[in-house]
Amino acid sequence: MMWSIAVCDDNRRQCRELAALLEIYGEENRIAVETEVFYDGCSLSKRMREGKRYDLIFLDVLMEGMDGIEVGNRIRRGIGDEEVQLVYMSRVRDHAELLFPNRPLGFLRKPLLREEIYRLTDYARKLGFQSQKFFLYHKGRILYQVAYKEIRYFQSSGRKIQIHTTCEVYEFYGKLSKILEDGLPAHFIQIHQSYIINTDYVIMQGRDRVFLKGEKGYFSISHPYRDSVG
Repeated sequence: MMWSIAVCDDNRRQCRELAALLEIYGEENRIAVETEVFYDGCSLSKRMREGKRYDLIFLDVLMEGMDGIEVGNRIRRGIGDEEVQLVYMSRVRDHAELLFPNRPLGFLRKPLLREEIYRLTDYARKLGFQSQKFFLYHKGRILYQVAYKEIRYFQSSGRKIQIHTTCEVYEFYGKLSKILEDGLPAHFIQIHQSYIINTDYVIMQGRDRVFLKGEKGYFSISHPYRDSVG
């Protein structure tokens, strides 16, 4: 899964240049980055109402039609997304009291400087990692992330680990024992030599089996894990 970033600015050239810089940031830091550009606040707001979620949004304050302040208000209070990090951009600094209710991560003054863009992007990544919102894994030299809340279970399959999420299955080389050693949130428990499940998705559980929301059939709980599963 990519680290998802949106850039919203009615200056099309600036919007594209910022998106290109963020792609370079991903390459330099060996992170899988996905960027989407929007040239007005309405299209970004509509995309998010349709269900798209971002990890980070760079948002111009002054735009024709729906400005960045209104977009931020809709994201926080209309859509109810409290997790996405917002970075506002403007040529002037006269909007602080209006931006504050939308709880932005930071502010960039135009013309944008690469060092400042990267500083705030680094900070957004650091906050995401510290809050343990994401499971991180490498494929080749690229670092990927998957939101813990989207993971139903981990499955060991030969030398590979499969991450079964609410929408896709991701795969990488690894061992379940290493995942447990590195640490997982408390609601992830091992029930079998080949399975670690997210208990938030459990809909029914017996002594020797468990059913997960969105999955057909049941998962067996091996004898060595029954006491720890409870």
